[in-house]
Amino acid sequence: MKVKTITVGASRTNCYVVYDQRGGEASIIDPGAEAEKILRFLAEKELKVKNIFLTHGHFDHILAVQQVQEKTGARIVIHEADAVCLQSAHAALYSSIMQEPFRVSKADICLRGGEKTIVGTVEAEFIHTPGHTPGSVCIMMDNVIFTGDTIFEGDVGRTDLRGGDESDLRRSLAWLYRLPYDYILYPGHGNPTTLGIERETNRYLRAAVGLK
Repeated sequence: MKVKTITVGASRTNCYVVYDQRGGEASIIDPGAEAEKILRFLAEKELKVKNIFLTHGHFDHILAVQQVQEKTGARIVIHEADAVCLQSAHAALYSSIMQEPFRVSKADICLRGGEKTIVGTVEAEFIHTPGHTPGSVCIMMDNVIFTGDTIFEGDVGRTDLRGGDESDLRRSLAWLYRLPYDYILYPGHGNPTTLGIERETNRYLRAAVGLK
């Protein structure tokens, strides 16, 4: 499994392309803007996109969804609690000052949490981790977790935006902390990190399980 990070948009969102170079099959996580940049990479690698996975529905993670789906035919997968964001600029917190237009799209699969699918030769599992948004998910693949805006290097997602819930986020963070193994974390913004490092240094993650 290979992971390509493509940083897109004014919010510097991490869009990830997960692919199997041998079979040419790919899935995209959070195409938040700049569809042409994402599509260019897919063409260069001759990848066939099967899925567009969304960690949540905020505008900076979904603005290129419609264009990428139109070009690739990939199915759009999002948690049911955030599916409205694909059709409502208001729900997605989109502002008219954004450089890219809001394009309406529709989910092909609405998650509830716990679902699994195959990405190339790797199993992907969707874990419902509300807090930043009601429908935030973490996507687990092998030794990797794509965390969206649930957790970042040294930080966590905001809960003061519409739909955010601090108590829910604390429970989601506690679940992450208690995972039995170390994982590479690919967040929605910023640098990759590891769960081991965050267990030791991330005060929000530690506070979620009562540690200082």
